[in-house]
Amino acid sequence: MRIYSNILILTMAILASGCTGRRGMEHTPPPGWVSERPVSSMHYIGIGSAAPNPIPGEALRTAKERAAADLVGEIALRVESTSLLESEEKNGQVQQDFTSTISSRAEERIAGFQVVDVWEGPRGAFVYYRLDKARYAAERNARKQDAIDLALLEYEAGRTDMDKGNLQGALNHWGTAILGLEEFWNEVNRAQIGGEEVSLEPHILRTMRESARNIHLRAAVDAVLLNAEGDFKFPLGLHATHEGVNAMGLPLQYRYHNGTYLKQATEFTDEEGTVVANIQGVAPKRPDVNLNCTLDLERLFKAAGLNSVLIELLGDIHVNSISLPIEVEMPTVQIRPAPNSQLGVEAHSSTITVLRSVLLDAGFKILDNGAYSDFSLTVELRSETRRPSGELGNFHTAYVEGGLVLRKTGGDIVHQIVLDRVKGVQLDPSTALNLALSNLAESIREKHANNLIRALR
Repeated sequence: MRIYSNILILTMAILASGCTGRRGMEHTPPPGWVSERPVSSMHYIGIGSAAPNPIPGEALRTAKERAAADLVGEIALRVESTSLLESEEKNGQVQQDFTSTISSRAEERIAGFQVVDVWEGPRGAFVYYRLDKARYAAERNARKQDAIDLALLEYEAGRTDMDKGNLQGALNHWGTAILGLEEFWNEVNRAQIGGEEVSLEPHILRTMRESARNIHLRAAVDAVLLNAEGDFKFPLGLHATHEGVNAMGLPLQYRYHNGTYLKQATEFTDEEGTVVANIQGVAPKRPDVNLNCTLDLERLFKAAGLNSVLIELLGDIHVNSISLPIEVEMPTVQIRPAPNSQLGVEAHSSTITVLRSVLLDAGFKILDNGAYSDFSLTVELRSETRRPSGELGNFHTAYVEGGLVLRKTGGDIVHQIVLDRVKGVQLDPSTALNLALSNLAESIREKHANNLIRALR
């Protein structure tokens, strides 16, 4: 019983002591810095305050955050006239990224600050921070020198890659160097490169632009020739070099019009600096007869890992390009009745006439002598005539069907077309057959002409 009594007395004493302490705190007058901001030539000052909050510790936490922000705001960033930031003052994205970086590194910038005083009262919570200016300057200079040293290492690594023809790797190193200096873009960051003192970021940016501009492109031939001998396909070699060294890993974009639409593709060069563009399916008549090739900067920057800020800093870069004609040598074709055709030679005339017209309009050449032609097109026809009966009265009905076979000069079959049955109805059986043959010829023009032309190309 005596033990419980002692615990009760101790608890009441603690509660009484707590109440007395809080009443004393509430009546403690605020220090002078709460109402009048301190001024110091030796320190940066940060004052933060927050209104009372029913959540324990919340007002003090907020006051500390505001004191830190106020301290950061005291450290003015002077933008030097020839710094990267000044030269890009009209570029909102660069300015925004720099501001974001400085904000994200605020805690690092004020490391080592002192908590001078903290006061809590009826008016809320108040916090007083300060940072020694000399210490801050020394630490910032040390960070800047470290950033410059690392940037120089990245720059040299980029030069080594460029000597090997690896522009993609070089751009990655140089971009890393510039971003590593981002906290100091408001200053002129000088360093020795090749025995000369340079402003580091502008020098690296110039090196990046010049390296891209100095990529030289050439094609394996002066003109692309598509003909029957090559199956109207051509493997075009495109070669990239930098100062005579094969340029590997470069995205080369090539484009050409195939007669229907503009065809384009981007492929990366191999270790020999080469891309093989497979040219095919090109019509002889098209809006532009040339193939154009250039360095695809968008794909290059993406492959090199450059972010949008670096791309904005690089600006527009004029790179080399090449252009060469694509010539389509239309094949020669012989058109003749097939040896196994059921109908005579004259019966093939309407079909052969339509085929000649279709191929000539597409630019092909028609030869009578198969020995000199690139392709042979044979026409095989079959017919059936029925006498009048039933509702047809005195009319005769003729049916015609068959096929087309396209062969190369050597005899290999390239394409086959089945000609579906068509009919002609007339009083005279010969006239009915001629009508069926005419209808067959028109069905070839309407249904099979495009497929035949594509097969010949």
